[in-house]
Amino acid sequence: MQVDSYFSSITIFTLAVLLSVVGLIWVRQKVHIDSLMENHEVGGYMLSVVGTMYAVLLGLVVVDAMTRFQEARTIVEAEANSLADVFVLSRRFPEQKQKKIEAMCLDYVTEVVQVEWDLMGTQNKSFKARKLVFDLIHEVIDYEPVTESQKAIYPMAVEAVCNLWDNRRARTNISDNGMPIEEWVVLVLGAAVCSVFSYFFGLRNLKSQIIMTALSSSLIALNLFLVLMFGYPFSGDMKIKPDALYVDKLIFERLLGINKNYEM
Repeated sequence: MQVDSYFSSITIFTLAVLLSVVGLIWVRQKVHIDSLMENHEVGGYMLSVVGTMYAVLLGLVVVDAMTRFQEARTIVEAEANSLADVFVLSRRFPEQKQKKIEAMCLDYVTEVVQVEWDLMGTQNKSFKARKLVFDLIHEVIDYEPVTESQKAIYPMAVEAVCNLWDNRRARTNISDNGMPIEEWVVLVLGAAVCSVFSYFFGLRNLKSQIIMTALSSSLIALNLFLVLMFGYPFSGDMKIKPDALYVDKLIFERLLGINKNYEM
């Protein structure tokens, strides 16, 4: 079961909220309310410091995770655009070279969409796709333009195929490097500290304190849920889909006469 699936993550965080409430009830059974109320004056200031520090840390991590997710989506679109540029620009090359480059573009995008995308969910990659893109790069840069038109197009084709490699490498790097385990340890321990710290305070109305504890724990859990779902752009139920690359695949097949059902 994937931790970053909706069901498993919601289950984990629901159990965490319930655990915080159970902990509060246990403390109230063991410690008299008058003893807890003695902590209010000094403990209130300390809780403000602890809560503020954790809120700032958690907020920064959430923003970083969401930024990382959007960056990954932009990289995928840039990779698809670069591949489409290589395909289109090759049409100014001699027919034999053009057909070879077009076939390599189609082979690459097919491998990425059908094979590599699922592998990235487990922080793996397709070595076949990497070989295909290397072969495509060599096929483009080894060409010697002859006509003036080809000489004008050649630098653009080289730039496009280099951008393709750069964006592919950026995409696989993001999939290989998720949220550091140290970051998760700090976030989880910080959440536990904030929850346990609230046990040092007491209200005579236990139901009100249970509700407040559950709400504060839920807020922390929701933010951790965002970190979990956005921190791994290519895995889980919210992973980025290869829509841009899939459109490339359909267009290539249409132009090569393989799939005539797709309307551009």
